[in-house]
Amino acid sequence: MLLLDDDFVAVSKPSGLLVHRDEHHPDAPAALQTVRDQLQKHLYPFHRLDRATSGILLFGFSRDAAAALQASLAAADAHKDYAALVRYPGSDKELPAAWTCDRPLHDDKDKPRDARTDFAVHEIFRGCGLANVRIFTGRYHQIRRHANHSGRHVLGDTTHGKGRLNALFRERYGLGRLFLHLQRIEMRHPRTGAPLRIEDPLPMELCSVLQRLRAEAALCPTSPS
Repeated sequence: MLLLDDDFVAVSKPSGLLVHRDEHHPDAPAALQTVRDQLQKHLYPFHRLDRATSGILLFGFSRDAAAALQASLAAADAHKDYAALVRYPGSDKELPAAWTCDRPLHDDKDKPRDARTDFAVHEIFRGCGLANVRIFTGRYHQIRRHANHSGRHVLGDTTHGKGRLNALFRERYGLGRLFLHLQRIEMRHPRTGAPLRIEDPLPMELCSVLQRLRAEAALCPTSPS
């Protein structure tokens, strides 16, 4: 548990865990039911994380609290920051370290919806880079789809990524999951208006991948991608 407030709770969701059960997974473990049973309180979800994504997950304790949280998170001064390991051929000097993808994304009714994602690579390894990713809209698989459109797939993405690259990083660096983690939320407290910052450090399985990448970079600092 990352934060427990009178109005809401923030927890760290592991990769592979559903936010809540649905008709396709009626009996699967899910964060909503797990946290509800732990706190013995009814919970109201208002934002989601993909099943494969880990990181900060918020639940309100009432409909009003969930609506207020949603409004706070949608405010202009609020943001969500993700850590992502993306395909990034570091030997290509023409590649930008930061870029924005604002390609519209089609919803489940095939309607194009506005979407914007900012990427900033701040650590470069062999064939990949660790990026801070900020989203300004909340479309389905937004980061993963925008990374794909940019030619910078999120490593470990079995839906929008490349199977050959995923297999390589699984074998070489032990990456057995999607490398995408919601690590920071900044917004105004929905009741008091005070600045609120919630952080969730990278889980150990992702830290282990970075340790292997950094060790390789230390041994072969000029290794081609």
